[in-house]
Amino acid sequence: MVEEGLLLGLSIVTLTVVMSIVVGLLSGVQNTFNLSIFNGNEFIENLRNSLNQVLSFFRIG
Repeated sequence: MVEEGLLLGLSIVTLTVVMSIVVGLLSGVQNTFNLSIFNGNEFIENLRNSLNQVLSFFRIG
């Protein structure tokens, strides 16, 4: 009975540690995307310019 309780407690502690690591990694990924070039109008503007250049190349060629 004591052994089962110890195993249950150990599994809860392990699950808590693993979930803490996962949440830390996911928050780091979220912060990276919040600070990256995917924010703002500059990325959309560059994408639009690149698409226009590709389309103009195929129209001329």
